Amino acid sequence: MMGAGFNRVVTMSRAYCCACQLPQVACLCAHVYPQPCPLPVLIIQHPLEAKHAKSTVPLLRLALPDLDIVVAEQLSAPKILATGQWWLLYPDAHALDLDTLAQDAKAWQHTRATIGGLIILDGTWRKTRLLLHLNPWLRHLPTLSFSQAPSSGYAIRKGPGGQALSTLESVAHVLQHLAPGFCAAPLHDLLAARVAQFKTRAPSSACSDQPRRKS
Repeated sequence: MMGAGFNRVVTMSRAYCCACQLPQVACLCAHVYPQPCPLPVLIIQHPLEAKHAKSTVPLLRLALPDLDIVVAEQLSAPKILATGQWWLLYPDAHALDLDTLAQDAKAWQHTRATIGGLIILDGTWRKTRLLLHLNPWLRHLPTLSFSQAPSSGYAIRKGPGGQALSTLESVAHVLQHLAPGFCAAPLHDLLAARVAQFKTRAPSSACSDQPRRKS
């Protein structure tokens, strides 16, 4: 657990937490319970999403410190793809629905054994489609999707049709299926704490609580 004993640093007259990189007034360390990521995960984040104060990727970085995050609009196929069978989490027409597949124990066991790593695109639907277009190597990966995720607690940001499922919630749901021993509760609790911050603070203040980047 990340406790209150972490030192604080001051930048431009504002105190930041050295651990969660948020302003001291929005420190989330009391809600962070880091755990190992049960399989390799690479998040490709659109640069505009990286600037969004309500992005959940910084929370994922705290909860699962060993996952990889790349902020880019276009990039070459990572060398890590050669280390195993990587899948893309994306709801295209050919994606395997892990919620449905998991109901067939034998088929799911076989499929799960082929998943050596997971790539997740982070951004609005429009931006993730752009990432797919600009990075054609992604189209060569087998794809996963899900259809029975729990209701979202990401009430501070809505997607198309008024629905919202954050990247953090998507990762938590998929890892629960792929690694039965994985505990998603710490991720959901951390997201709930962040949502509560945005709900209780004035919009102008909340939107300025962008995580501070390490040099």
